[in-house]
Amino acid sequence: MLKPKTWLRVGLLVAGAVALALFLSRFPWSTMPAVIGRAHPGLLAVALAVNLVSFIAKGSAWYFLLRAGGPCRWLAAQEANLLGAATNSVSISVAGETARVRDLATREAIPAGRVAASVVRTRAVEALALACFMLLAPAILELPPLLHGLQATGGGLMLTLVAVAWSGRRVRLLELLPVKVRSVLTQITETGSVRTFIPALLFAILNWVALWASYQLTLSAFGIQAPLAASFTALIMTNLGGLFRLSPGNVGVTQAAMIVSLLPFGVPAPQSLAAGVALQAIQILPVLALALLLMGWRQIAARARPRAA
Repeated sequence: MLKPKTWLRVGLLVAGAVALALFLSRFPWSTMPAVIGRAHPGLLAVALAVNLVSFIAKGSAWYFLLRAGGPCRWLAAQEANLLGAATNSVSISVAGETARVRDLATREAIPAGRVAASVVRTRAVEALALACFMLLAPAILELPPLLHGLQATGGGLMLTLVAVAWSGRRVRLLELLPVKVRSVLTQITETGSVRTFIPALLFAILNWVALWASYQLTLSAFGIQAPLAASFTALIMTNLGGLFRLSPGNVGVTQAAMIVSLLPFGVPAPQSLAAGVALQAIQILPVLALALLLMGWRQIAARARPRAA
């Protein structure tokens, strides 16, 4: 008998397939070639470079949280982060996180449990950085009604994470939460000293800033004269859609989220779809290419060692 989680996943996949079929049948595909032909290659190249900055910042945040538990090389953390991201790009599960943990634990001789815990802590720090964005964005951006509750959500998330991280055992805030939630949030209390936590948080913020910039540059590359609020809304919506991972690399989900998030700003669906396809190509293809190069280099280096010996 299938478990409830399996039924939920199957239901989401079926619903997603039906929605995708309706979308494909009604979308104005005839206008797509003209939209893609107007893309500015220079701006797309800059968006690609900025997205790589985001990727390196994400790996650097993980590196500082790893350092809290012992020595670790920055380059090894970046390589493991690269392999994990590449695996996630072609899978619909958390195989990327497993690959990330296994690669770093093997290469740096670090216990796999400590590496896995650092991944959980990194996601918590990224959530805290995003909460900062969600808290401040409504004050400087004119967001659509779809995101009117963003500030309250961000503030609540930030207060929760900070309270859990700094309360210690005396306040025992975690005892008020369900067991599963408590087991995840407990990892946040082990982020190490301020000297490792603050750089990790700053790099996590840099990751979101660079991601936001890559979204805005991609929209500009397709001639979409949208405000910063549009790219910010697209950033939030595509990342929320990515929580379900209904397809490898969330292909299709990202494009649908782009269309929905840009509609309130008057962006036509063909332009939103083209921008979504280009954005995902910028995010996935370079990572896959670099991961293949890394694996090839490791194979060459492994074969060269016996000869040198």
